[in-house]
Amino acid sequence: MDLTLKLASLLLSSGIFYVAYVVRRVSGTWLTPAGIWCVGWFLLTFIPMVVVLSAPVNPLAILYILVMSIVFSVPVFGTKWRDIKYAVDLGNSSFDNAFLRIFFYIFAVSSLVSLAINLSIQGVTISSLFSNFFETSSALIVDRYNQSTVENVFAQISNISTYVTVVLGGLIFPGYRTFWSKARILLMAMMPSLALMAIAGAKGTIFLCIALFYGGILVRRMRAGDNRLLDAKTLSRALLGLLALLPFVTISFLSRGLYEDSARLDLSSSLYRNFVSYSSAHIYAFSDWFSWYVGADSELFYARDELTGGFFTFMSIFKALGSTKEAPQGYYDEYFQYSWYLQTNIYTIFRGLITDFSFAGSFVFMYLVGFFSNSMFLRLITTRMASWSVAYYVIFCGFVYTSFLISILVWSSMYPTFAIIGALLLVNNERFARKAG
Repeated sequence: MDLTLKLASLLLSSGIFYVAYVVRRVSGTWLTPAGIWCVGWFLLTFIPMVVVLSAPVNPLAILYILVMSIVFSVPVFGTKWRDIKYAVDLGNSSFDNAFLRIFFYIFAVSSLVSLAINLSIQGVTISSLFSNFFETSSALIVDRYNQSTVENVFAQISNISTYVTVVLGGLIFPGYRTFWSKARILLMAMMPSLALMAIAGAKGTIFLCIALFYGGILVRRMRAGDNRLLDAKTLSRALLGLLALLPFVTISFLSRGLYEDSARLDLSSSLYRNFVSYSSAHIYAFSDWFSWYVGADSELFYARDELTGGFFTFMSIFKALGSTKEAPQGYYDEYFQYSWYLQTNIYTIFRGLITDFSFAGSFVFMYLVGFFSNSMFLRLITTRMASWSVAYYVIFCGFVYTSFLISILVWSSMYPTFAIIGALLLVNNERFARKAG
């Protein structure tokens, strides 16, 4: 590894955080979409490069992400923030009502029931989970990756209900005052995704749910006049939450066949490889692909698709419109590998954007998303009874998380989730306005 190149990459990554800092100084808040995007991608680049310090990375790939972050943030600098009049609701009373709380429980129960029915359709029974958990889970994971699971409406209902539940949970969570009431809401919100991760190895779902849940909490903070992205109390709770989540993540890795390793050293090494690969390999894989794309040396030779016009960004829409283009279960066939502890086919949202719209087109796309996101944020902070802008902001938080994998819009469940949340908030606001009048 060339240490100079690694240090240059770390410096460029720090530049992404500097962009977030400038956005914060200009807008007065860390909570703009640009601020969240830049903080998110600083963490998604800097941490993996430090955790796997010996692995090489192309500084040009990090420079590309830095420039994309700047382009996304440009609309912030064209906004007259001093003229913005914040719609602050110190009591947050529009969220703390029986209407949203009842629907939270309705969707929580719906997600659990539909998940149980879906698992039953896939041949997973309660007795098999208790008697042969790892074998049952491993077989289900194999079916998922081979795309041989039985398609049914309950799987889609379960996904949508799970996401709606965590969004509503994040919005109503701050309204509960006691430890046990908060613990109940948090457990109900996360239970379906925890079960899915443990049984079906779907780790991405739980972390996406966390991002959506926290997006709801950030909306409540803004409504209370609090513009902090993170505070000491939230950070300490997040660390405790990650520790509580660790056994479930470990179980999901063991379900992939690692439980069959007889040697303890082999098992611990395999778990280490899975943890490091899942948390850090994305930036090295994208770096290798980017090196190949610009004609530099790369570990792999990649398939070169012609401009796909949005397929890898809006895959679910293309499928709904009848596209016959196929993509592997993991979206890309190539598995990047470095040494024995890094292996992945995760290449971030950026590979899809470049493949879809070209190198220059990816910057145009990022600017347009940044412009729209900034416009929705302005509506969110200036409209006391906002509904659709709240739904967009929360989904955007999920968009930032999933960007280390691929575009969140490849999953069809995000569109009805947005529609349901927006509609529920619209009805809730109308009910609240009538009562206030």
